[in-house]
Amino acid sequence: MASRKPKELKAAENEFQYANATAIQIWRSDGTEMPSEYSQYEKVEQGAKPIFEWQNKLGQALAAELLPEATGLYFLQEFPAHYHLRWYQAKEDKKKHQAKHYYLFGYPEDPGASKARKYYRSPNHFLPHLLWLIGESQDRGDCACEFCSGSKPITSKSAKPKPAPSTGPAAPPPATSAPPPAPSNNVTAASNANTPALANKNTTANPSAKPKSASRPSTASQPPPSHEVQTVAPYQASEVTPNIPQRSYPVAYDHDALFRAGEVVWYKNNNSWRVGMILTSNPAFSIIPFSHPLYRTQEVIKEEADIRPFLAFSIPQINNGLQEFKGRALAQIDWQALQERFGTHTDASRREGLAIEATKLAALRVDQCYSTFNPIGESVQNYDVFGGIFLGAEKICVGEAVRIILPREQQEQASDKGMPIVMVVKRIFVSREGGALMFEGSLWKLQHATLAQQPQTPNQVQLPTALRGEKEFRDGILQSRGWRVQWVLLNQNLSLNESAIRGRFYETRRLTPILNPAKYQEMLRQQHIDDIQTLLNNRADSNGPRVGRVLNRAQAVAGAVPTGVSASLGPDVMEV
Repeated sequence: MASRKPKELKAAENEFQYANATAIQIWRSDGTEMPSEYSQYEKVEQGAKPIFEWQNKLGQALAAELLPEATGLYFLQEFPAHYHLRWYQAKEDKKKHQAKHYYLFGYPEDPGASKARKYYRSPNHFLPHLLWLIGESQDRGDCACEFCSGSKPITSKSAKPKPAPSTGPAAPPPATSAPPPAPSNNVTAASNANTPALANKNTTANPSAKPKSASRPSTASQPPPSHEVQTVAPYQASEVTPNIPQRSYPVAYDHDALFRAGEVVWYKNNNSWRVGMILTSNPAFSIIPFSHPLYRTQEVIKEEADIRPFLAFSIPQINNGLQEFKGRALAQIDWQALQERFGTHTDASRREGLAIEATKLAALRVDQCYSTFNPIGESVQNYDVFGGIFLGAEKICVGEAVRIILPREQQEQASDKGMPIVMVVKRIFVSREGGALMFEGSLWKLQHATLAQQPQTPNQVQLPTALRGEKEFRDGILQSRGWRVQWVLLNQNLSLNESAIRGRFYETRRLTPILNPAKYQEMLRQQHIDDIQTLLNNRADSNGPRVGRVLNRAQAVAGAVPTGVSASLGPDVMEV
């Protein structure tokens, strides 16, 4: 057994020292760099105590807003790209040795704006804008922060008496057929800004156990800022839509299940969350936790309330020493060497820490790959056709609804504000030349209508169970106010590529009580239903290389589950 130098042992210890503190990463940003000649406020260097204090307070505030039942410590991994902390100290303050004043700069200014810059005075001042960045809305009118909402801006003390050009309040959203808002309780601007539909969006879930009171991680144990900005790519319609004959397919036997065998999910493990694959789901769920081949795990039995969709949380940052293994099957990694490297043979906490890192690697690989099942023998030139797919963590069959990404201009034209728009999948096909994954289906939007209006789609029995359930639930809430909802067909034959599919569509009445029970009760009380699909990330949002197609589900999780353990996929799944 090779000896380890003191510095190496110290580094290994630091790598797992803060495993119980949960990092929240915000990928989207609208920040802009401050002009280089603007030096009235000095930039705070990365790693300084004031940055830690702001990020700790923002992390705890986000957890309080978005994860009301969460316990333990949370911190903001880093400010959104191009947002940075600066300090100011007046000359008279310097003489008295008073504390410095810290402000967060980065709010986007109009081109050609003067040197007077808008800034946030405190973490609470910035919180509403941070909540808006977490959401999907691109409309600043939806942001409750002081600058976006159009209230009197606060600018730097160096501003001249002459008012600087202002971005001004965002233009109001276009009028829709949405019902008038129901009477609501007094809600603070921070919690009313997008938060009803943001319970866990882009939140990093900590897969470790037993949160404890620990100091904020030092910069030595954190990855360098990536300044990566989340971008929502518009869907790309195929130039030539395959001419696929119309035919019907049997409904999946577990199509009504919120969570399905073979899916990768988060499950509650004491006061934290772990990742595993569902083996069986009748009626309780048997889940095999992820790990690595030398750390054998045992099945756990969980109820539906203790499970979350994989896309409800983000994968935490992977240890810097394991970055090279991203995208690789765990079965192809030398875990014996890694155990020796991290000293797991002498320290149980390090052994657990390495198992957690393996879980992250396995979850990232699953998110970035897919496998098809139920091949369909149809004559389609250059394409193989399938009746189902494990797309990342989720099982999707033909005849089911999926969340999709549309270009912003089509979102504004096609949907009521905050209302879901989905694709009902008719075909799943893979190109024999290049392996491009495509989906064909019909595009539907949910819109409000008065009870007196004639339905645009009278015979909605053709819709999947989840869409009919969504309509039934919303109608029950809105009926007393003279409103209802209807699914409206936008496009009968639409072809989208893999990147446009965000994930499964989940019913509000089934998912919201699990993700955010308090919010669910508030929606019922106020008779106003928000689009809870924004509670979820998009498939392949994780920061890792694209794996693409794998042979089957077992290959997707190879090495992450014990040898010989496999999911009972049911009679409707035939893998090849």
